[in-house]
Amino acid sequence: MADIIRAHEDDWPLVREIRLRSLSTDPSAFGQSWEKESTYEDSVWQQRVSDAAWFLAVEKGQPVAVVAVRHEDDSPANERELQAMWVTPTSRHSGIAAKLAEAVFDWSREDGADTITLYVGPKNTGARALYESLGFVDTGDRWEVVEDDPDGAWLKMARGL
Repeated sequence: MADIIRAHEDDWPLVREIRLRSLSTDPSAFGQSWEKESTYEDSVWQQRVSDAAWFLAVEKGQPVAVVAVRHEDDSPANERELQAMWVTPTSRHSGIAAKLAEAVFDWSREDGADTITLYVGPKNTGARALYESLGFVDTGDRWEVVEDDPDGAWLKMARGL
């Protein structure tokens, strides 16, 4: 079973590796693209790791899953947002996502939050089912990733801690 670790400043290459792998493997699962993020300078990756709490599932020294959590400037003080969760296809349905979520929940409580939110694509039924199994519910709020495309709007989900 994978070990869950908190990525620190010097772990940014691992974060970059697994994040780019997630974008190339499941491009429609994220509001970002491999084409854009693959051009980021090292300093951008270093900043991303310091701006959020990143957790990695690592097996034999290699990341097999990732998640980030942060407080967004436009969110209430008690809310943290789960972002960029991804598990390699060969590691799915192994319990790793739940372990990553627990790391997010623990960190968020320690950071003073009582609510976790996330956004999930409307066609990403696998991720939505996972989040529902972790206690997240649809808030009814939507994020239009592509302007004037309400059918493609991402669902905002939330759960208390």
